[in-house]
Amino acid sequence: MRGRAAGGLLLTLPLLTALPSFSSAQFLSDLQPERPIAIEDARPIPYRAFAGSADLAYSVRRQGFDDDIGPGFSLLYGAARGLELGAALRYVTRPNRNALRGISSGDLEIHALYGIAAESARLPAIAVRLGVQFPTGLDSRGTDLLLSALLTRSFDAFRLHGNLRWTRLGDTLPSEKADRLEAALGFDFLPSPRGFTDTILLAGVSVRSSPVVGGDTVLKAEIGARQRVGTQTILFAGIGSEAAGESDRVRLALRAGLSRVF
Repeated sequence: MRGRAAGGLLLTLPLLTALPSFSSAQFLSDLQPERPIAIEDARPIPYRAFAGSADLAYSVRRQGFDDDIGPGFSLLYGAARGLELGAALRYVTRPNRNALRGISSGDLEIHALYGIAAESARLPAIAVRLGVQFPTGLDSRGTDLLLSALLTRSFDAFRLHGNLRWTRLGDTLPSEKADRLEAALGFDFLPSPRGFTDTILLAGVSVRSSPVVGGDTVLKAEIGARQRVGTQTILFAGIGSEAAGESDRVRLALRAGLSRVF
């Protein structure tokens, strides 16, 4: 069943290239990973724009395993037209145990997101994201490489997003996998019947390979919202759950924070 779910998502991603597009300019709020869900759109931050975000995340785990909580921070900059540069880090409680799950605490990630193609009447927006995560945090071991392919297709009142991600760990334990794959499919839409862009609702589902050798595939579902409270300030909140995975998988994940564009 988990294999079918993963295959379904992977087969759905190419369909985004065949769907008609009606409007893309009405969505003023770009989607960043974990702001508030994992889904990311294929649009770099505008040239010379600067954005900063901060949030607090709390995870409740199954079978009495340790819960964790911690803040996250990110910075984005439009270094050139179609090119976004950024940095992010997150802290979590119990870093020693979370490091065994593949969850870092205080590791610095830098990335470059490049828009290969803007959305047109026939094709979706396409972007690639290259990231490097350095072992600057607690109980960190190696430098990791992250590569993503992003697709976005716009309609009158919603957008579809497809994300494919590959992670290569620089240092692993005997029980860990060095290569990790993830496929995600999501959408966002405007709840306002008049098309106002102050509020955006989001939902997504993802499947990813287990971080441990012989482990179960992880299936996660998320929903969230982004609310503009000023010309350049956005509040966001999200909730998610891992429906399949290891015994200590996240039963409930909560995240809330704000973003500011300059």
